[in-house]
Amino acid sequence: MKYNFSFYKATDYDELIKLALASYQWSVPTVGLSRIEFAMGLHPEFTGNRHAWEHTVGIYRLDGNVAAAVWNEGNYSGDTYFLFDNKKRGQDAELLEDMIKYTKTFAAGLKEDGRTRTANIYVPKWHDRLRKMVLGYGFQKGDWEETTYILPLSTKEVRLPEGYSIIDGKNIPDFYLSNTHRMAFSYGNEKDHVATEDGSQAFHELRQQKHCKEDLILCVLDREKRPVGMTVLWYDEKMPYCEMEPLAVVWWERRKGIATALIQEASNRILDSFPDCKGITGGDQEFYKRMGFEKRGSSIGYHWHAEIYISWEQESLEHDYEKEYIL
Repeated sequence: MKYNFSFYKATDYDELIKLALASYQWSVPTVGLSRIEFAMGLHPEFTGNRHAWEHTVGIYRLDGNVAAAVWNEGNYSGDTYFLFDNKKRGQDAELLEDMIKYTKTFAAGLKEDGRTRTANIYVPKWHDRLRKMVLGYGFQKGDWEETTYILPLSTKEVRLPEGYSIIDGKNIPDFYLSNTHRMAFSYGNEKDHVATEDGSQAFHELRQQKHCKEDLILCVLDREKRPVGMTVLWYDEKMPYCEMEPLAVVWWERRKGIATALIQEASNRILDSFPDCKGITGGDQEFYKRMGFEKRGSSIGYHWHAEIYISWEQESLEHDYEKEYIL
């Protein structure tokens, strides 16, 4: 193979960002700037998986430059995404073949039975060649679609319940963000101990990311000055739109217009600083659709799994695993 493969190292991080920023030139990417920086900043403290990328992310170089990567969110789930430095690179069958093989081996996850290896490759709509190849290598189309919705930016009045206010990152403690996030997305029992206890540190690490700007971290305070809503905006001038990740409102303050106010405040601030920015991303939920967010991009998950026996088990003697499952 003409590409040089290596496992991810911390020194590759800036190159991953370059791959993400390049992809906006030909698509609405599933893995954009915010997803990489969010995963780098938040997930190690949330999940405890501090070396997942070094163990599972694959880097492909050509002439010393990073040309492609098999990427995940910093976990061992087997959910993978292919990144390229240009659209033409994504048509290289030899490269795709090895990326698929790597996904089924070192990048694959393991189910709770301790035996079933599993992988999901998320294929964007533009990538017909990859779609055909994963089907040829034993993957099956799943029913999970990752989507990107975008709302055009506009300057409008921000409306909040009486006595509520918005502050930005210059005045927001880390735990205001983690407390709001925890109460919005319903975690906090014993199995979530790491995310709950280390959530404040996770948001502190998130705020150290290059594109995480203090004036684009927003928090809504209630009448008692307690945090009840938050969002973070991500933007680089190589992007045609900004990304919102996450957006959270505590459960007891829903249906009061807080999320709408955060989106409008974000829109106003982005347009004030970056007038060429065209939109803001949201999710595949009725709330966003009612606001006018429109579907602009998506990726379909393609699933593979295989039952792999431990080498000393009798059943293992009957299988040529590479021939059956990899090639």
